[in-house]
Amino acid sequence: MLFLKNYASLDDDRLMRLTADEDHRAFRELVERHQGPVYSFAFRFLGDAHEARDIAQETFLRVFTKAPNYTPGGSFRAWAMRISRNLCLDYVRKKKPLVVDQLPETPDQETPLHAAIRQEASDALALAVRRLPESQRTALILRHNEGLRYDEIAQAMETTVSAVEALLVRARKGLRGHLSLHGV
Repeated sequence: MLFLKNYASLDDDRLMRLTADEDHRAFRELVERHQGPVYSFAFRFLGDAHEARDIAQETFLRVFTKAPNYTPGGSFRAWAMRISRNLCLDYVRKKKPLVVDQLPETPDQETPLHAAIRQEASDALALAVRRLPESQRTALILRHNEGLRYDEIAQAMETTVSAVEALLVRARKGLRGHLSLHGV
């Protein structure tokens, strides 16, 4: 095991090599770096905070167990998101989820009218996203909520960049159509 004081300065591939050697501090650094985006993706996909936490935990359990077989070269984040996506899809097959477009917010000092308007728009967007086909919904969440690049989305979804581009175009068109029908 390598004794380093600053794991934060190491790249994800190096941390994965150390994790494969059962370096728990390296694994902890990976979790700290990526647990937010993994949880956020699962929450937006499933709409259930409890299930999203479970998916995030299971994602990192799999990262740890698969560390010896990890091949550097792609984006670690995209690889972790693919694991999370597959776990979410397994969950969806077992139970129909509610998809939301944003994380729960802390109360602020907005007026009740503003809160109602914001909630109505949020509900309409969540419904529109929920009605998208799974592949379009996944691409949209990874791009707009998680900030992944097209090549990282392609890696996470095990497809091509051109397929991701097409999915995003269709998803945006579908959202526009649904939202315009409902006056949003």
